[in-house]
Amino acid sequence: MISHENIKRVYQRVQSPTAGDCMRCAVATLLQLDYEEVPDFVNRAWHETLKSFMKDHGYDYDYDVLWNPNVGYLEQPTAWCFTKDVERDPNDFFPRIRPDYGVDGLFIATVYSPKYTDPNEHPLSHLHAVLCDVDFNIIHDPNPEYKGIVSYPYSQLIGYNGIRSIDIVRKI
Repeated sequence: MISHENIKRVYQRVQSPTAGDCMRCAVATLLQLDYEEVPDFVNRAWHETLKSFMKDHGYDYDYDVLWNPNVGYLEQPTAWCFTKDVERDPNDFFPRIRPDYGVDGLFIATVYSPKYTDPNEHPLSHLHAVLCDVDFNIIHDPNPEYKGIVSYPYSQLIGYNGIRSIDIVRKI
């Protein structure tokens, strides 16, 4: 296992509210590849491209599989206002996280963008890819401007360091 302090960190070259390259840089860091070795997911059918790329590198990839149990209250605050029983599968939430759902103890996670989150817009408007560990610590943020970040948007509201969701990457 690679020490989290010694990972090869790849940083964003494109910062944009809707078309940045944070996912490309998160994947490059996760797999310890150079920026140029990872395709530009933004300008393609990104999910299919990423799934195929990960498979070519010996991993099965599933997007947005594990959820912060508090995120529904932020993104859909009225969804459960008129129902007493909320049907949610506990297997879809963070407590189910396991070390083998990532690579060398790291996981691709989604947070709300510190730079582009606007309280006047829906929280889903600007998401940002980072890497976290099994304890939900942000280990790498591809945006070099965030090196000294104290907290991510909505982290006080949803907990888990503001992590919205985690993708599962398993060795094939």
